[in-house]
Amino acid sequence: MALSAHTIAIIGAGFSGTALAARLLQSPPLAPTRLILFERSPQIGAGVAYAAHPYPYLLNVPAGRMAALSENPEHLVDFARQRLSGVHAESYLTRAFYGEYLQHHLAQSEAVAPRHIQLEHVRCEVTALSPLDLKGPVVIRAHSRQWLADQVVVACGDPPPVPRNYASEVTDHEAYSCQPHGPNQIRASDRHVLIIGSGPTMADMTVAAIAAAPQVQLIAVSRHGLLPEPQSIGTGARLLGDGCSGFGLPPGSSLRQIVSAVRAYIEVIQRQGFDWRDGIGALRKSISRLWQGLGDDDRRRFLRHVRTYWDVHRHRMPPELAEKIARARATGQLQLRAGRIVRLAADGTRIRVDWRVRGSSKIQQLIVDRVVDCSGSDCRILRTRDPLLRNLIDTGIACVDSSGLGLKTGEHGALINRDSDTARQLFYLGPMLRARHWEATAVGELRGYVESLADLLRSRCQLDLPANRDATRTALG
Repeated sequence: MALSAHTIAIIGAGFSGTALAARLLQSPPLAPTRLILFERSPQIGAGVAYAAHPYPYLLNVPAGRMAALSENPEHLVDFARQRLSGVHAESYLTRAFYGEYLQHHLAQSEAVAPRHIQLEHVRCEVTALSPLDLKGPVVIRAHSRQWLADQVVVACGDPPPVPRNYASEVTDHEAYSCQPHGPNQIRASDRHVLIIGSGPTMADMTVAAIAAAPQVQLIAVSRHGLLPEPQSIGTGARLLGDGCSGFGLPPGSSLRQIVSAVRAYIEVIQRQGFDWRDGIGALRKSISRLWQGLGDDDRRRFLRHVRTYWDVHRHRMPPELAEKIARARATGQLQLRAGRIVRLAADGTRIRVDWRVRGSSKIQQLIVDRVVDCSGSDCRILRTRDPLLRNLIDTGIACVDSSGLGLKTGEHGALINRDSDTARQLFYLGPMLRARHWEATAVGELRGYVESLADLLRSRCQLDLPANRDATRTALG
């Protein structure tokens, strides 16, 4: 390809990066374009969420709502029907199968792409970005290698979890892990296991643990001791459409007003015969606007007092998983506790757990064979050890929002630097968009952000940028 080709770099090939690359291949800019997709793991499309694991974890959303293309809701279902029997829109596929689907989607998009756009896969870990200025090209560095791009999209997920303060004494203990989906988390010999957290990851870990060690006894401890609600089967959310849009609330409504309006709306739709889950689904298009209207104090109130209740209703379990969790609780194999972990300490090959029951000051103790921390990254981005995120934050190219939820971004995910300038050539795409939109983890929302950014990148692509090329040659020596 000619050196004058416009270059778009995408760093990260999970859902967001893969879907963006496929979108640009299917509907490319008119000018010659070089598309570089960087991924440090061997597998394109899987990321952390859709990688293959010994246990067949399920998606928590039915196949009919997981298509990579908003204009073709049956895209995933059609792909699955060619490979699996009995698949329909309400089927819950495995996460690993969804990773295969994303790989196929990218491969098919590349196969039909016109000759003037070319995709290059680069397996490496990008460690630094060096923009020449707010508008010019960006130097991409990976150890001793470097590339030039006119636009760069950082499409990484949340930072990997790091051990919490209560785990400081057992960080290197063989019986402790803060990587729930790592290999060999539970061994057949384990009899007593503590799981920290009670969200979807805990539910996945529970069924995987029981499959690996059928006699295991599990205790899950979280701040509120609440489980995600189960999904239901139906199309009510589609029927409700945008009927809830805005709730009649003016811009800048308070958290109290929003919570009251949501409760009232759910009550209304239930009286009309809809499931409350349908109402939650219909709410999603209003969430970004309402979130952006909240002040910092109300956002902090939401995170402390409301978030848990929103999460258990919003991020639900597939019915099959919910049934297994209910069965484990009914038999006593899984016990759910509301409280806080105070300290983890080594007890030979086991771990001693000090924890406090919610609403009590009394410390209780457990001795367990294994501790698996499923409480997630807690969005503590400033603590991340990820080389690229560290580079972006330390150099001020990107900034973390005041609540620590994600990166500060403008329209289309444009990065905002420490001087509050919005970049024209640097973008973020992925779950850390929650800082701006709140809803930024599900395929439904991410798909919309992908399509919006693809449209912008397409419109900005130019045939040749000679001045930028000269400046870059000087910078690179």
